Amino acid sequence: MNKSDYKNLHRAQHYDRIELAVPKGMKAIIKNLAADNGLSINAYIQDLIRKDQEGMFDTMQIADRNREYLSGIQGNMHDGYNVIFKDGHTIHCRTKRDVRAAIIKHCAKKGV
Repeated sequence: MNKSDYKNLHRAQHYDRIELAVPKGMKAIIKNLAADNGLSINAYIQDLIRKDQEGMFDTMQIADRNREYLSGIQGNMHDGYNVIFKDGHTIHCRTKRDVRAAIIKHCAKKGV
């Protein structure tokens, strides 16, 4: 296997790709914001998403010791929340209180 094939295979196995369309001129703004923070566009967007998730964790009062086991939380108070764990397990909850209880229960099962 040549180097290009290896890199393409590795990328396909370990990464998901997202096409992002932004209004004309926005790409330059994003690029400059990323550069101002010493990041690539990709790293800058990932950092923004991480910060958004941390805000969700804070709002839901998720304990710091449990955060490292979460990939993310999606949803809203009307439709409920999907809690996604790094081990691939997903739990659907109706309320923030249910989210906290489900995380504690799942982490306890894992011996955390």
